Amino acid sequence: MMPVVEFRLVKQLFVMALAACMLLGCSNPHNFEVAKLTDEQKEEMGKKLTADEGAKLMGYVGRTILSGQEVPAGVTVGQAIKEQEAWQAKEEAEAAKAAELNKKAEAERKAQQDALAKMLAVKLIGKRNSTGEFQQRVVFMDLAFTNKGDKDIAGFKGILHFTDMFGDSIIDITWSNDHGVEARQGILQKGAGMTINQFLPDHMKMWNAEADKIKLSFEVQAIVFKDGTRLDAPG
Repeated sequence: MMPVVEFRLVKQLFVMALAACMLLGCSNPHNFEVAKLTDEQKEEMGKKLTADEGAKLMGYVGRTILSGQEVPAGVTVGQAIKEQEAWQAKEEAEAAKAAELNKKAEAERKAQQDALAKMLAVKLIGKRNSTGEFQQRVVFMDLAFTNKGDKDIAGFKGILHFTDMFGDSIIDITWSNDHGVEARQGILQKGAGMTINQFLPDHMKMWNAEADKIKLSFEVQAIVFKDGTRLDAPG
């Protein structure tokens, strides 16, 4: 049996150890109430919380404040961190879903655009630079459009993409034609002019580009057929 004096000594040591533990920070910051944090608790959290936990706590508080609300009473640091983790997981899942939908939509758009491209082809036949009155610069182009389908085209519109031999963009030009192209036939548009603004980099790239080094593609936006039907590229 432990002597009374020894028992009292052990009890005193236990109380002292417990007090020392509290003074030295044996408390768990996860149990602190977020809405009532003291400076001492904030200092302790800075020492004991991981960088990730600290970031999530800040995220929770910031998100709550931005929503026009105050941090609810009774919410602990641990609860706030878990709630932020759940919110982030939901946001990441929604972002992943949106990215997948965008990827699917882009694939469908490309497939439809490829189908349209198979109906109508374009080729740059020639390019000439001209300087007119008051040093106004104009680029003249000869463009050949070919209807590769079995239906007569009444008109079409889209975007001409001019690139260099490396595939880098020179300039994009919105284009339309309402003269029509017979099925399995082609037309030549000669002398289509583009006024050059010397203060626009893409205009000057077009001015300086050599015709035989230009690559041209046509992004079809709409084709109207002579029978009244039409095809539109996806938005």
